[in-house]
Amino acid sequence: MNYWGNKEATQFALRVSISVIVTWLICLRLNSEATSAAMISIIIILMAGSHGANLIKSFYRAVGTILASAFVLFVSSTALIDAWLFNGFMILWIVTCVGLAAYLQNSVSYVFGMAGMTAAVIGFPLAYSPEIISVFDNVQARCFGILIGIAVSIIVTAVIPYEDDIKRILPIKKATLKFIAKVFSGSTPQKSQQAFSQYLGLISNNKQIPINSLVGSKASLELIKSQRDALFHCVSLAIAAVKIRHMLRAADDTKLEHLIAEIIEEIHGGELDTQLLFDKIKIIVDGKDKIQIEKGIQADIINKHLAVLIENLIWLNSDRIAVESQRFKRQVSRFFTHTDLQDVLRSMLRAALLLSGISFIWIEGQWEHGMNAMLMAGMLCSMNATLPNAKIGNTKVLLAQLIMVAFGFLITFAIAPLLEPKIMFPVMFVYLLITSYQFVVCTSANKSVWRYMLIFWSSYIPLSNIPTLDFGGFLNTAMANVFAVMMILAVYMIIPSRKDTEIVIHSIKRTLKKLKPNSGNSDLSSDLILSAYPVLVRQDHTKVYIDRLISIGECFKLSELDLLTDDNRVLIRQLLSSILENRHNEDKIRQLQRIAETNMQRHNQASDHQAYSAWWQLNIALKRLCVSQSMITEPNEP
Repeated sequence: MNYWGNKEATQFALRVSISVIVTWLICLRLNSEATSAAMISIIIILMAGSHGANLIKSFYRAVGTILASAFVLFVSSTALIDAWLFNGFMILWIVTCVGLAAYLQNSVSYVFGMAGMTAAVIGFPLAYSPEIISVFDNVQARCFGILIGIAVSIIVTAVIPYEDDIKRILPIKKATLKFIAKVFSGSTPQKSQQAFSQYLGLISNNKQIPINSLVGSKASLELIKSQRDALFHCVSLAIAAVKIRHMLRAADDTKLEHLIAEIIEEIHGGELDTQLLFDKIKIIVDGKDKIQIEKGIQADIINKHLAVLIENLIWLNSDRIAVESQRFKRQVSRFFTHTDLQDVLRSMLRAALLLSGISFIWIEGQWEHGMNAMLMAGMLCSMNATLPNAKIGNTKVLLAQLIMVAFGFLITFAIAPLLEPKIMFPVMFVYLLITSYQFVVCTSANKSVWRYMLIFWSSYIPLSNIPTLDFGGFLNTAMANVFAVMMILAVYMIIPSRKDTEIVIHSIKRTLKKLKPNSGNSDLSSDLILSAYPVLVRQDHTKVYIDRLISIGECFKLSELDLLTDDNRVLIRQLLSSILENRHNEDKIRQLQRIAETNMQRHNQASDHQAYSAWWQLNIALKRLCVSQSMITEPNEP
C-alpha cells in the first residue's frame, strides 16, 4: 500500500479512471461514435491539476468543441465535394487555431486548442467517408460525446474534490522558506543551483494559481488577490535572499550566513519574536574613519534587508496568505508570459507542412489509413499549442506510441478474446489507475511518456463491447499513428522550436528599449524581470543567467529611482544587450562599475542610503560577472 502513499496522485488516478470508465459506459449505451474523443478530452481536462483549472479548461474546451463543430458543418455544406478542398479548409482552421493558442498563452488558449483538436477528430473522418447526408448526425454525435466527457469529469471532481485552490500557495511558501534556508546553509554551488532550479521550476508549474483561484476557490476576492501577490512575493523573497548573501560576502561578513540559517531553524521551532531574532544577527559597526563610515552605511543597508527578511520568514512559516506588500499591481497575465511571434509563426508553419504533407500522401497515394495519421497529427499540434513547454518534437512521444502499440496488441488479441467482454472495464480501470498515478509522481523526463500513454491508449484498444480480431486494421492504424509521430519529429528537426532562453531574452530586450526615467509611478520593470527566472532555469545551460538577471533588475531599479543619466542609460542598454547575447564585454562592465563606485561615493557623502544601496547592489552584481571569463561558461552559484 506504500505505492499509493501520494494522496494527490491517488486522487488524480481515481478521478481519471472513474471518469473514463463512466464515460465509456455511457457512450456504449448511447451507441456514440465519439468514445475515443470523449476520453481524450477527459484526460486532458483532468491534467489541469486543480478545481479552478479544471472548471476553466472544461468551459473553454466546451466552447472550442462547439465552435469547431459549427465550422465543420459550415465547410461541409460546400467543400465536402472535393477531398483536397475540404482538407484544405480543415488544415487552414487547425493552423489558425494553433497560432492563436500559441500566441495567447492563457486560459483562452484552450478554446483554440480544443477547436483545432475537435476539427481534426470530427473533420478528417468526414473526408475519409464523405456522406453529406449523415454529416450533421456524425458531427452532432462526436460533439455530444466530447461534451459528455467534459460533464462526467466535472461531476467526478465534485465527488473527489480538489483541495481549495487558495491553499495551493501554502506549499510554495514552505518551498520558498526551504530554499532560503539552503541559500544560507553554506551548501556547495552545485547543490545551491540544483535547489534554485527545483524551486523556480515549482513556481513555473504553478504560475496559473491566481487565475485558477478566481474560479476554483470559495475564498473572498480580497484573499484571492492576496494569493496573487503572495506568489510573486515568494519569488522576490527568494531572489532577495540570494542578494543578501551577495551583500554579506561583499561586506566580508560571511559569518552571518550561519546565524541566519540558525534563525530559520528557530522560526521553524516556533520563535516568532521579530526583534529578538533580529538582535541576534544585527550588524554593529564602530568607528569614525572613512572606511568605517562606509562599512556603517553598508551595515545599515544589510540590517534593513535582514529586518524585512525576518518578518517575511515568519510569514513564510505561517499559514497566512495575505501579504502587506502592495508592490505587484500589474495584471496576473503579464507575469511569466513571454509571447514570441517568431515561435508562434514556427508552430503554424510546422502544423501546415505536417498536415499538408500527410494529406498529400493520404489523398494522392490513396492511403486508406491516412485519416488516422491526419487525426493524430492534428490533435498533437493543437495540444502542443496550449502547452508551449511540452514540446512534442521529441522521442518521448514516439516511445509512448510504441509502448501503446504493444499494450494495445496484448489487450486486443490476447486478453479480450479470452475473457468476458465486461472484464475489459476492470482491466482498463487498473491500467488507467497505475498510469495516472505514475504521471503525477514521475519527476523525470519520462513524465511525458506517461502523459501520452494516458491520452492515446484509446487509439489502440477496442472500445465496443464486442472484441474485434482485425489484425490488419490494428496494424494499419498503428503504422499510421507511428508514421504521424515520425513526421512530427522530422518537421521539428526542419523547423525547431525557439528555445525558452531565446524567447525570454527577446522579451527582456524589448523591455530594455523602454528603459526611461521614472515619471512618478514605477512601472515595476525590475519586478517583471523576476518572471524570467522560472523560464530560464528549465535548461541546464541557462544557469549562467542568474547573475545577469540580477544585474538587469538592479539597472531597472536605478531607472525607477531616477538615478540614471541619459549617458548611463545608453551604456546600460549596450552592456545588458551584450550580456544577454553571451558576449562578455568586460570594458563596458568595468566602465559601469566605475560609474557605480563614483555614485556610491557621492551618495555616501550625502548619506542617501537608498541611492547608495541601489548602486552598491549593481556593483556587486557586476563584480560577480567580471571575476573571470569562466563565469560566462560555467554555472554560477545563486
